[in-house]
Amino acid sequence: MEKMIGKETVKNMEYLVKLLHKEWERSGRTKAEVSIDITDKKEVGAKLTAEIQERQKQLEVMEMPFKECMERSRENFVLLRLARKIKKAADRSERRENAVSFTVEMDKEEYKLFSTLIKVQEE
Repeated sequence: MEKMIGKETVKNMEYLVKLLHKEWERSGRTKAEVSIDITDKKEVGAKLTAEIQERQKQLEVMEMPFKECMERSRENFVLLRLARKIKKAADRSERRENAVSFTVEMDKEEYKLFSTLIKVQEE
């Protein structure tokens, strides 16, 4: 009986985490617009990629409390979402002639993480 309850609990937790992942993939309401020079595109992409990989490595290697693990996982999803937005905006700008920069709309979470990783010049 206890094994059945344990298996059911594990299935329920897996389901909840799956739902959280879906929710984390959604962007919130736009709170900031950041302009990125085309010349900085690779540097920004490399920095985001390195940060995502480092955080993922910490999740896999370190023994941490469940709450902290979920918080790091959420931040990784936000960074992945942001990386997709930046790539999409950069690809769009490359199709335009004479484009020197592109703009990325970010929600509060995306902007917070982006500004901690990359120096943002406030206008």
